[in-house]
Amino acid sequence: MAGPKGAASASWRRAIDFTDSAHKAALAITLCAFALGCASPDLPVARHPTVPVPVSDLSARQVGDTVLLNFTLPTTSTDLEPLVDLPSVEIYRSTPQNPAPAQKAGTKNRSTARLADTIPSQAIARYQKNGRIEFPDRLDASELTPESGTDLIYTVRTRVSRAKASADSNAIAVRVYPEPATVRDLRATLTEKALVLGWSAAQEESGASAGEAAGFHIYRAEVDPATSEAAVSDPSQGKLIAPPALLAETTETEYNDTNFQFGHTYFYAIRAVVQFAAATVESADSTPTVLLAKDIFPPAAPQGVEAVGVAATNGSPASLELSWTINAEPDLAGYNVYRSEQSNTPGEKLNSELLLVPTFRDMSVVPGRSYFYRVGALDQSGNESPLSSAVEASIPGP
Repeated sequence: MAGPKGAASASWRRAIDFTDSAHKAALAITLCAFALGCASPDLPVARHPTVPVPVSDLSARQVGDTVLLNFTLPTTSTDLEPLVDLPSVEIYRSTPQNPAPAQKAGTKNRSTARLADTIPSQAIARYQKNGRIEFPDRLDASELTPESGTDLIYTVRTRVSRAKASADSNAIAVRVYPEPATVRDLRATLTEKALVLGWSAAQEESGASAGEAAGFHIYRAEVDPATSEAAVSDPSQGKLIAPPALLAETTETEYNDTNFQFGHTYFYAIRAVVQFAAATVESADSTPTVLLAKDIFPPAAPQGVEAVGVAATNGSPASLELSWTINAEPDLAGYNVYRSEQSNTPGEKLNSELLLVPTFRDMSVVPGRSYFYRVGALDQSGNESPLSSAVEASIPGP
């Protein structure tokens, strides 16, 4: 029979065994939580980083010495969850003629392209255009020298986590050529029927290699009215309502823009177009010009003015009834009638409010006097036409 000391020793061994089992159980639970995600609600759960779905619609084209990349920014992750934050963008570029060295085995991202530029998430808004991202990758002169062109291959990745970026986008290959000369003397003139643009053909610098001149592309945007006055003096001060869009293509050095509205302000830029084999390349934008399409053009003078005397009746004095042919201008607002007792002066305006119809009755005539009447037409911008030819009329005396 064990004594007190033996009993105490057995109790101590049982306590140690119990503690050891508890530690093992706790360790098993912790390992399960981190490795298998089966922790209890009170324990932390390991999560993988959020990774955006890859860009799939990357496109590219050359404008001047720049490649414009265009793509849609992802809004969901590979887990099909909405992205809470805007991703940053990494732009990669390589050339088949001089590929980048292969990465070491085991590297997660298998692309061999070199990082050309990045767009921080806080700068994304600067490159948004019509719901997409348009990023200008400006090239060195050395990359634009061969007349046969230089092939560049682009991919992009996006990331919201420093731990892992998205997979590569679709790869887009673009062949770049020497930069076409820029149009520099664009001018715009206002006429009643069109905004007339004129410029000189772009001149290549001495020794510059070039393809075949293929005409010009005309770009136009509308200027925010709040900045139109400043923009007319300095186009850089104008805020555009939307980015410039291609308005027309022409082989001439003049273009009449007939699709405009008076009261609006327009921004114009021209790009020269050069053909390199099967490729078409635009130059950089010309120095822009801004024109306010202010309506300063009055309607035509009213025609066919006639005056007929109306005899007095019981309670109504005699009067002169005027009528004329209605004007055809679409922005016609109304008419004014002028009367004079001399043939060589317009005299005074008789109507207190603008006349909306081509008739007027003069109730303030004196029998036995002769009057000379003229009519002017006004448009909605307040421009008044030259006055009509004078017509003489009178009411016979008693």
